[in-house]
Amino acid sequence: MKKGITALVNFSVGAALVLAVWQIAHLALSVNVLPSPFVVLRALPALLGQDIFTHAYHSFYRIGMALLFSMLIGLIVGIAAAGKGVFAKVLTPFLYFTYPIPRVALLPAVMLIFGLTDAAKIIMITIIVVYPIIVVVRDSVKDIPKQTYNTLTCYGAGRVQVFLYITLPWALGGILSTARISLGTAISILFFVEAYGARRGMGFFILDAWMRLNYVQMYAGIVVLSMAGFALFVLIDIIEGVFMKWKG
Repeated sequence: MKKGITALVNFSVGAALVLAVWQIAHLALSVNVLPSPFVVLRALPALLGQDIFTHAYHSFYRIGMALLFSMLIGLIVGIAAAGKGVFAKVLTPFLYFTYPIPRVALLPAVMLIFGLTDAAKIIMITIIVVYPIIVVVRDSVKDIPKQTYNTLTCYGAGRVQVFLYITLPWALGGILSTARISLGTAISILFFVEAYGARRGMGFFILDAWMRLNYVQMYAGIVVLSMAGFALFVLIDIIEGVFMKWKG
């Protein structure tokens, strides 16, 4: 209960700080392009009748699925890359060669192959987000002290138990930490992919408002997209609290 109240207070202080900085910037610049945050917040209820929930749902679905796929792929490939077999020796150079590729440039190819579908957008976000997760999982598993494995093995644990009680929790910690870092990138890419060939999504909503010079709606869309990102942050914290109790 106390932790919940503390978290609520911290969130309120953070939100108030954002509003204060925004209001100061609005007063200092005094341009229509940057409306007051309070004008934007007052406009939010009126947008409920303009399918903003539908746009938010599509964006939340795309980014949520992309993060899920990224974490699953990152877990499997990262653990495989941390091994000592031939597959790991081949996989590591492959990651090193492909990591620097500007993956945003693959958007035209992905859309040509998969069309202007949700699948194309999810795949594009996954391609960009999954690499940091793979690298962090690989490094996390490689950093597990040998004594940890030896201790559990001495008590008669098999390979499945070693994986479930040592490798998987260690890798999961790396996944969740990287997911938080990658979330901002994922939201940026989401806006980028929704701006092309999409009729639903917060990226489309924001870009459409900008094209109509409706800056209040544009910033309202940015606020909604930010809240979706905040919800995903909270979801990651909840997952960590459920599956990473041992860290306490």
